[in-house]
Amino acid sequence: MRVEKIIEVAKISGADAVHPGYGFFSEDPEAARKIIEAGLTWVGPSPEVLELMGDKVKSREIAQKVGVPVLPGIHETLDDESLVAKAGELGYPLMVKPVLGRDGKGMRMVRTPGELRRALPRVKGEAIFSFWDERVYVEKALLKPHHVEVQIAGDSHGNFVHMWERDGSLQRRFQQVAEEAPSPFVTPELRVRLGEAAVAIAREVGYVGIGTVEFLLDEDKNFYFLEMTCRIQGGHAVTEWITGEDLVRWQIRVARGETLPLTQEQIPLLGHAIQCRINAEDPDRDFAPSAGAINYLRTPAGRNLRDDSGVYYGWELSAFYAPLLSKLSTWGPNRDLAIARMHAALSEYRVGGVRNNVAFHKALTEHKPFLKGEYCTNLLNHTWWKQRGLGPNLKFAVAAALYDELEQEERRAQQPLASDAHGEAWKRHGKLNRL
Repeated sequence: MRVEKIIEVAKISGADAVHPGYGFFSEDPEAARKIIEAGLTWVGPSPEVLELMGDKVKSREIAQKVGVPVLPGIHETLDDESLVAKAGELGYPLMVKPVLGRDGKGMRMVRTPGELRRALPRVKGEAIFSFWDERVYVEKALLKPHHVEVQIAGDSHGNFVHMWERDGSLQRRFQQVAEEAPSPFVTPELRVRLGEAAVAIAREVGYVGIGTVEFLLDEDKNFYFLEMTCRIQGGHAVTEWITGEDLVRWQIRVARGETLPLTQEQIPLLGHAIQCRINAEDPDRDFAPSAGAINYLRTPAGRNLRDDSGVYYGWELSAFYAPLLSKLSTWGPNRDLAIARMHAALSEYRVGGVRNNVAFHKALTEHKPFLKGEYCTNLLNHTWWKQRGLGPNLKFAVAAALYDELEQEERRAQQPLASDAHGEAWKRHGKLNRL
């Protein structure tokens, strides 16, 4: 986040462009402005677009201007009691959100005036901590929403396309745990309407680069604009699977001033893809994050499988950053095969030293509502994975894990560690949290 250091490194190395990744840096208009002023190319939308669409109230106004529905809300700057009074007219339940919020941070659902009074100082406090801005707004809440996001791309020549949708309804604390593309909830006719709505918003703001327009859908498949994410997202791998396109390559080509590689008619929709976010967190303890060193790691490999990861054996997971270990994705010619390949890949995944959610994802790929595509954002509010039976797939995973551990013990016995100190360290940290 120290832009001056990034600029210094870029100049020393001879780089002429900066790709901001997909963290907070990527949506910081001030960072983009400084990069551009330093004579470097910013691989992303302009600072003006980042500023405009980063403001959730202004972005809602843009959506309304081009005819895209939004949920009823209260956007005025009011004191807490005035806001509570006006919220009664809107009706509960409601969502309280930071105006400059993103990635689900700081959001609260409230069902009564008392809950709203208690939530307001908390949301404002989190907004100041994360976004340096205490402004909040209130929006009508959907009880069983589907979170669907449409991948869009635009260039500096006025061309815009959408690259179908991803379903990000598997969430906890309003943050995605798994994604799939295309959405099992979206019909072909709705897919066209969502794509057209997303492109209309991108065109209105003159968006240049790769981005995502996010929607909430109710049980009757009515859709409402949620926000625009002005960067490449963590779920972009599933879009790459179903289109066969490299989105980062698209970003760089567009930043160089080139036209989009494909027109809308040329973008394919190929099969189905699933992605699971492998996190160092414990689902049985309300997804509490886990910190420490990775003392064992074996990742799956194979056809139609992709593991986007930056961690390795010995990596020290800090308590001060997101607990993401990797993004594991699989592709299949249909949804059933994509899920089957994901289950097989998860059965091979081994992580030692930190708590992790591999077992949760394996349970997810056996959960009937998920297998049928009948789920919404409240699926993880229930602890169904704790009551699951030891089915045939899970039995195989347990057997594989035990065999693997015995094999490792035999290998360690043949190759003793260099010192007793290391041996003691293995005794302290050697238990594998793999299932």
